[in-house]
Amino acid sequence: MKQYTKLTAVLLALALALTGCAGGTDGSGKPSDSSSEPLAEPPAASVPDQSQEEEENPFTPEEMDMIKFNYYVELNNDLVDILDSMEYYFQVVDYQEEFSLLPDTGLTYGYRVYGKNTDIIEDCLYLADMEPSYGEMDQMVKDLAGPLEAVMDACSSISGSYDYADNQYQKAKEYHAALYANAETVQSLGYDFMDAVAAMGAERRAEEEEQMKADGRLIIYNASRAISIGKDILNTIYSQGVGDENINDMDLSEIRPLYDELVQVVADFDAAAADSDQMIQESLSNSRPFDGLLDSLIQALDWMMKQVESGKVPDMSHSGAPLGSIAHVSETLSKCIERYNSVFVD
Repeated sequence: MKQYTKLTAVLLALALALTGCAGGTDGSGKPSDSSSEPLAEPPAASVPDQSQEEEENPFTPEEMDMIKFNYYVELNNDLVDILDSMEYYFQVVDYQEEFSLLPDTGLTYGYRVYGKNTDIIEDCLYLADMEPSYGEMDQMVKDLAGPLEAVMDACSSISGSYDYADNQYQKAKEYHAALYANAETVQSLGYDFMDAVAAMGAERRAEEEEQMKADGRLIIYNASRAISIGKDILNTIYSQGVGDENINDMDLSEIRPLYDELVQVVADFDAAAADSDQMIQESLSNSRPFDGLLDSLIQALDWMMKQVESGKVPDMSHSGAPLGSIAHVSETLSKCIERYNSVFVD
């Protein structure tokens, strides 16, 4: 099975966490309900049940689009966690049909394997047949549903069991059979689905940022744009096949232009936030809504580039992400996203 790195999980999670806003504000400086990219949380409105749809769908097409995308994002995030659990599982168990523990791992069976609620699969299956059509993405949900549910159930059983060694690992063999039989399908279809969701999210976010700029909302525009650039940098690093374990392989010629753009965008953000008229226009009261977090992102990237140039690999043996690591950049970006959501999103 192809290794699923923690960096991948971080990237995919970050790729979907930021919510922009395509419409105007509601007077509080926060986006109205026309916001289209979700917070990696279930939508406020629930999925209409079948009896509702047969009579009359109570939601507008725009609301249905937001509901459907929200649920697909939630499924995406569960996939990130499940693929992460599968990676850890196969660090302890040999990747072959017959159940066999790997020797000398120093890890216990079930190490960092966590279960997930499968209700999201049923919800997404129902939405896959509803308008608006997401084309191939809807079919991916249908193809992925059965194998993913089997893996989720197996992971839940593993995380909730403490008698693995009883009866010569008979229960563990049952769980392994489900995991092994569906691992490749869940991984291959899962990556395709997450790529599709990320592409749709990026497209919507770009449209929303253009609308922010056109509306003269320069504070939220530059905040959103700074985070988008941060995610572009991480995506570029990931596309190079680079992680902290091989950070010196990073091609900085692809990173520096994005870094320079980020520096300018943060400067534009600071200038807009220092303009009292602009603050009033966007109904904001805190002149430092990010408390220097965007500057911290620049600093984290600067440290990372110096780490690459040093020819040394960051020491990842201790808890926490060390300065100069890609993990520290991801961690800092995550804090920026959380702050963005707390300032600009209902």
